[in-house]
Amino acid sequence: MLSCAVCGILFANGAAFFAKTVAGPAIVVDQYYNAVKGQHYDTAFSYMEPGTTTFRGQPINLQAYTVFAQGLDFGKGKVTGFSVGNISGTDKITSVTVTVNRTNSAAYNVNLQLQQVNGSWKIISFDNI
Repeated sequence: MLSCAVCGILFANGAAFFAKTVAGPAIVVDQYYNAVKGQHYDTAFSYMEPGTTTFRGQPINLQAYTVFAQGLDFGKGKVTGFSVGNISGTDKITSVTVTVNRTNSAAYNVNLQLQQVNGSWKIISFDNI
């Protein structure tokens, strides 16, 4: 009986950890890429933490983000699909790898880092769109 109670507690804690470190970031990344796919760059940028998000190590704002995203859409084609791959991290920072498909280029991987800010997951770093 005691072992069942311990298993239940461990399962509940594991499920909570999973929800904090995997499910939350996965949902945000899905919403972010749906906005990118629809070319709604202001919505996509809203999933980032203003003033702290970096692109390839450099701070980025909405205007710079939009110019870069539009340039990728022009050069590589619109995003036609994406799949969330590896998700790893802690309850503070989670790394997510996304495979992105565009109309005029081969699929490529994007690495994002997310952090909980005031109870919501926000993208704080990315190396591509």
